[in-house]
Amino acid sequence: MASILRHPLCGLFFAFIFGAALLISGCATPYVPPKVEEPGLTKASSFGGIMSFAEQEDLRVVWVHGMCTHKEDWADNRHALLQQAIPIGSSSRNTVYGPRRTARVTFNHSVNGHSLELRFLVWSPLAADAKIAIGLDHNDELKRASLNRDLKNGLIDDCFSDAVIYTGAAGDPIRSWMRSEVCDALGGNISAAGRCVIDNSEPRRKTVLVAESLGSKILSDAIVAIWQTAPASEQSRIAQRLGDVQMVFLLANQIPLLNAATYSPGAARIAADKSADRASGSLLDVFASARSRKNKAFVAEPSGSIRFVAFTDPNDLLSYRLFPKAYLPADMKITNVIVSNDQTYLGLLERPDTAHCGYGWNPAVIATVAQGYDGKRLGSIPVNVPHSCGLGG
Repeated sequence: MASILRHPLCGLFFAFIFGAALLISGCATPYVPPKVEEPGLTKASSFGGIMSFAEQEDLRVVWVHGMCTHKEDWADNRHALLQQAIPIGSSSRNTVYGPRRTARVTFNHSVNGHSLELRFLVWSPLAADAKIAIGLDHNDELKRASLNRDLKNGLIDDCFSDAVIYTGAAGDPIRSWMRSEVCDALGGNISAAGRCVIDNSEPRRKTVLVAESLGSKILSDAIVAIWQTAPASEQSRIAQRLGDVQMVFLLANQIPLLNAATYSPGAARIAADKSADRASGSLLDVFASARSRKNKAFVAEPSGSIRFVAFTDPNDLLSYRLFPKAYLPADMKITNVIVSNDQTYLGLLERPDTAHCGYGWNPAVIATVAQGYDGKRLGSIPVNVPHSCGLGG
């Protein structure tokens, strides 16, 4: 029997049966349209998107890419998506280069007479050197199945490696540059002592943060570091600027997974203690502390509530929902948007690469970031941008 199963014709037969089953069963996208959840509520409440705020007053958007090598044209790609989703018209483009050709690509628009500034932060060049040794194994000497080869070269060597690089000492340049960029976006600059000092001459403006994949952790760490290192004399101004952040969109939230790299029992005990000072905790902790009336450094009311929106495909192996903590102030909201980035075959498999990086071309995800949610149904826009991922398509 075993010899029969190993016969080439047997392999073809089973391949035919499997293919026929796929055709008969078809494929499914269980979360098209997406499911919107707000923990603690039976029906999720509405929230704004980029256009909602831009129509009312000056707005700054800071968008951070995720793992896998990204070049400057990623910023043009994301900007094109927003132009398809909302009527922001023409713009001026400016690029400020940092160490190793990191880039802050800025597009400036005018919406209803208000300034809309879109900042896209490209940190990928800072991980390039650390990937060189990994690439030495990319050769034709070893026979690899084509699917495994593509997964190794793409998802593992180019993409997952970014998370490994970032969590180690090689990630220090990324952390340093992102901290400087976030400080600048808040209206400050990094002092010689490495602290974010807010320049009061810089006007306050409402802010929306968008982070993809590993970018969620990188952005989170930058904000936490700025808050942790702020001296008492600066904390009130930083709290005020953090109070201007209206929305945080997380496309493939990786914060829970990567926070495990720095887990400690002491930190866990602090998180469980409702009476403890959480100023040195997670991203949610920092925003809660900055917005709390009990914070002695707080000198001004936040300019509005803040909502964290996490987009997750349940078949994305590297994405996690957000869950509220009991101590969060009433003006901090959490929403989870459950999506399907690709088709699920036989209920067994969704391509792992597109499940993870498909948020960038998911019509509902981009529409929600751009337009918000009316409390009834998420919008959807035609997405005409390149679809590229770990398997090259």
